[in-house]
Amino acid sequence: MKQPDYNLEASLGYLVGRAQRALVNRLNRNFAEAGHDVTAEQWAMLLHLWQQDGQGQQQLADCACKDKTGVTRLIDGLEKRNLVLRVADQNDRRNNLIYLTNKGKTLQKELIAVAQQTLAEAQQEISSAQLKSCKNVLRQIYQNLSET
Repeated sequence: MKQPDYNLEASLGYLVGRAQRALVNRLNRNFAEAGHDVTAEQWAMLLHLWQQDGQGQQQLADCACKDKTGVTRLIDGLEKRNLVLRVADQNDRRNNLIYLTNKGKTLQKELIAVAQQTLAEAQQEISSAQLKSCKNVLRQIYQNLSET
């Protein structure tokens, strides 16, 4: 029996993954060129902390759609860069709350500017209607595949 034709390069998963990797690589490069020793993954952790400081590792893992081990690794890197610190949770000593340091707080404006510049590069020659449609489709895909 003949296998059906399958064009990997035209598949949704391939295209989404490739676009995501290109965006992450460009963001990493732009952070480095701007003199910031932060990765795109670490930036995502900082972004969640800028929105709500003092989150638990599990809460950060849930927000970032990562497992607790991956978040621990990211927090280790941020801690080494003196951007966050771990504080034992007063209500449950087994858990740590993650807080921004002063250095982590002061980077917010600069890193957001680099991220906005990167998104502008990614969105060149894409109309606002196309972008809105793309975001709606991606939200629907996420909703379709999210665990309930």
